[in-house]
Amino acid sequence: MPRLLVAHRPRMQSHHQKFRFVIKPARLAVAGAVVFAAGVVFKSSATLESHVTAASEPSFNSDIAPILQKNCLACHSSTEKMGGLVMESYDSLIKGGAHGPPILPHNARESRLALMIEGKLEPQMPYGADPLPAADIAAIKAWIDAGAKGPATSETTQPLKPAAIPEIQTEVPVVSPVASVKFSPDGKLLAVGGYREVRLIDPGSGKLLATLSGHADYVRSIAFSPDGKMLAAGGGPPQRWGEIKIWDLQSHQLLKTMRGHKDCIYSIAWSPDGTLIASGSYDKMAKLWDVPSAKELSNLQDHIDAVFAVAFSPDGKRLATASQDRTVKIWDVVSGRRLYTLSDALDGLNTIAYSPAGDRIAAAGYDKTIYVWHLGDADGHLEQSLIADEDSILALVWSPDAKTIITASSDGSIRFREAVTLDPISVIGHQADWVEALGISPDGTRLAAGRFNGTLSLYDAENYKEIRGQMMAFEPRLPPAGNDDKQAAMR
Repeated sequence: MPRLLVAHRPRMQSHHQKFRFVIKPARLAVAGAVVFAAGVVFKSSATLESHVTAASEPSFNSDIAPILQKNCLACHSSTEKMGGLVMESYDSLIKGGAHGPPILPHNARESRLALMIEGKLEPQMPYGADPLPAADIAAIKAWIDAGAKGPATSETTQPLKPAAIPEIQTEVPVVSPVASVKFSPDGKLLAVGGYREVRLIDPGSGKLLATLSGHADYVRSIAFSPDGKMLAAGGGPPQRWGEIKIWDLQSHQLLKTMRGHKDCIYSIAWSPDGTLIASGSYDKMAKLWDVPSAKELSNLQDHIDAVFAVAFSPDGKRLATASQDRTVKIWDVVSGRRLYTLSDALDGLNTIAYSPAGDRIAAAGYDKTIYVWHLGDADGHLEQSLIADEDSILALVWSPDAKTIITASSDGSIRFREAVTLDPISVIGHQADWVEALGISPDGTRLAAGRFNGTLSLYDAENYKEIRGQMMAFEPRLPPAGNDDKQAAMR
């Protein structure tokens, strides 16, 4: 298995770390005695019980809001709105979402929220995470049965926000891996994606032209607009959201940011007509976005595991998605309808490419195998497959002249093969580290290879020689001042 820091994450289920907020509601029994003495009624037990119950009821601000903040806002914020439900405030929670109000005051037994956190109604919440502790479930049910009251008028309330993730500083210098590379449509610019930034490099001289900063996490995928005037960078923080930033390449100014998905984005593609961007995420979804409005148009939901790669057909009518669920799915772009599924792979797929004519598609991944399918209108059939490398295949590109398929593997090689037969042509071996990103120039003469150790190489795609020495794509991130002693100890 490859190292999964940048290109892929482990195939186990996401490991959400839960924050435990333990509540032990008191169970009070009030025994009232009605004392009759000389026909005089002393203190009523009902009056006493009302005072005690009011004091013991769970408070929304103190008891319930912290549970929601720590466990629910990743999917039910005003940004995500899963199921149309927002839990950022008492009012939005009570209002409910697509399934109506989640809470029936005084009736936890039939409240949708209580049923889902208990697992009595699927899917159990929090979705994809460990169930809530029994004490948290008991607190929420007690609050509902007590009337699900909101904050008192005297209480100050602020909208809930997801728990902050601390910035962990490095103790030694760290270099960002190269997570993505892409040539511009005219071949005059090479974009390199890394941790929180994109570097724009002149491929002729190797000179750094500009840095596009401010991304939330690794820029795992890059796409140029067909006219070469804009660049889209996809990424986002794992287990939180996906992010696409669109940049103007003339001014190097940020034009817009699109946020969606419930997890980070691994792949984006720009449609040939320039109007759409497709994204694939670890949340098992693919999405289509309208570029002018920066709005989500379609959510393509059919994969049962992470979507690692997306690609538009050359005519823009279809979208292909490749997933860790071992399938490639072909979609109609206009309707968002799945047309058919290619399911010959034996393990997860993480890279995909259309042939220049659009009649075939190649994919590869964990099982070291290249698969090539011929695509029809209503179905596709496997045309070629070959165990092509000694370890997982990390990246694949199809040459613009349609003659060559190029792969990079965690076995430390870059291999060139005949596209029709998959017969070997050449190999560039002994890479300094995994080549996690490949990009080929529009004229097919140059191949860019980005490595896990942060280095970048340009190769002549005809003689397979390095055009110039390895470049460091990113400067090391230095630890905060005052860590000199720790650095010395690590040497």
